[in-house]
Amino acid sequence: MKKMMIITYIVSSLTIANALEIDSIKWTQDYEMLVNLNGGVENTIEGLDQNNNGIRDDVEYYVEHRYKDKPFQKTLFLEAAQKIQKIIALPKEATKDHIKLDQELLEIYTCRDYMLYKLEDKDIKTELKEKMIFKSKVLNTNKRLSAYIDHKKLLPFEDDDLSDNTLDSRRVACQDRYKALTNPDLVSSK
Repeated sequence: MKKMMIITYIVSSLTIANALEIDSIKWTQDYEMLVNLNGGVENTIEGLDQNNNGIRDDVEYYVEHRYKDKPFQKTLFLEAAQKIQKIIALPKEATKDHIKLDQELLEIYTCRDYMLYKLEDKDIKTELKEKMIFKSKVLNTNKRLSAYIDHKKLLPFEDDDLSDNTLDSRRVACQDRYKALTNPDLVSSK
């Protein structure tokens, strides 16, 4: 019965789309996506990732549309989503992988925050809220949130390599990345 209702809905929507001269292929793809999302896969840790890029489709859609005119933030949030997805899918025994991915995720967030607060003079409260909303989209089920909390519990309580040379090289790499994503003509020639 449920499938028949969905099929009827799709057919009637396609009929309307044709009458309005809307691209029926696009409508079909959108409805196939909705039908696929109905399969319960979206509630697993892995979620639905039809293009197999390591980012759940719902998160990718959110980031692509929320940051469509902000290539720096879009790129970093997509990378962060990919890292978090890997983190929550890792077995607890893979401690070294947990540590490595957490460090990479921290570098992504640090780079984003540094560039937005220092160079673009963004409002810190607004940007922290944006990051919180992003994390709530990525960790949107109890299983995903629990897996992320379990991951954090596995991490050792020690400082990262925060020598001046390390910090300077990370800052320069972040600035180069920012320039490349916001204005490709400004990339440094190092």
